[in-house]
Amino acid sequence: MTHVYVLGAGASAASAGAPLGKDLVWSYFDEYRPLTLHRNGIPDLTEENKSFAGFRKFLELYSLLYPELRNILKEWDERGSEVFWLQHEIHKNYYVDELLELLHQNNKLDEIALVRNLIFEHLALCCFYANAEFGNKLYKRFILEILKKASCCKISIISFNFDFLLHEDFRNNIYFDYLINFDWIDDNRKKIYAVKNPFNLIKLNGSLDWGICPLCNMLFLYFPNMSDKFYTDKKCPQGCNINIQPFIVIPHEKYNSIIDKLWLSAINELQKADMLTIIGYSFPAYDKKVINLFSDNLKPDVKIQIVDHCGSKENQCDKKNDLLLKYSEMFPMLKNEPEIILTGFEGYLNSRSR
Repeated sequence: MTHVYVLGAGASAASAGAPLGKDLVWSYFDEYRPLTLHRNGIPDLTEENKSFAGFRKFLELYSLLYPELRNILKEWDERGSEVFWLQHEIHKNYYVDELLELLHQNNKLDEIALVRNLIFEHLALCCFYANAEFGNKLYKRFILEILKKASCCKISIISFNFDFLLHEDFRNNIYFDYLINFDWIDDNRKKIYAVKNPFNLIKLNGSLDWGICPLCNMLFLYFPNMSDKFYTDKKCPQGCNINIQPFIVIPHEKYNSIIDKLWLSAINELQKADMLTIIGYSFPAYDKKVINLFSDNLKPDVKIQIVDHCGSKENQCDKKNDLLLKYSEMFPMLKNEPEIILTGFEGYLNSRSR
């Protein structure tokens, strides 16, 4: 049986507390601010302001692009010792992926670099803390309880996450093939390409441990243990006189020739799939390209497991019915009703280990 796992932000959030799309960058300061120093009883924010200067530029950018958010800079500058956070729900049009697309359409290269680096800093800190002894438990279990016990030619993974929380486990001889050609590979990762039959890990939105020169498109694969300031001084060795940036895919960007290879690989894996397990990915209605990717390539008799979370038992019936309706509308060709698992990523792993 050929089994394809699909990982969304919900999987990384469950495993290591990674931010969901709506919180990415927005919750960066809230989650990683240092302890506030006080001098004579007055908050001293000098070092804090220095460390989060990029975050303030991010807020300034939003206040310029969205007049309705013009007060966020005042909230930031007058925060005192209080944790800064918007008092209202972040709407989809304020998510950073929407901002990046807007900036790209207007060729705002400096602003794009700012947002990319803030995304990197936010997720890199998450990954750093997750790599501590007790962090990232669910991906570790996924490797040990599923991948290590499986035939790698029968399991592949499609991920929509930027983070590198799921990566090679050299101690347990688990390796991934990213199905993309890198021009430079960190020595510590070259062993990936020295093994036979690694698991295919297709990251359709790019990855923060993949670097790219925005001018010459040279691709780099770094070791996934990076500080939040990793890209600050990384210059392209081809003499482009520009910083290497984390390879995050922006819609309509010029990297289509690179990322298209990954979409072709995803098509190939989906067409072979007998079983599809979707963990923490919701198929948002606005992402027609992804919905079409699956609807056009899944076999009608594929078996689907949907791993989601519903904390209230009283709401589980409604949640299940909503998911079944959504999938029947997205994928009307399916012959089998999806299996709904509402105990989350951890509950799914627990059920597999029984």
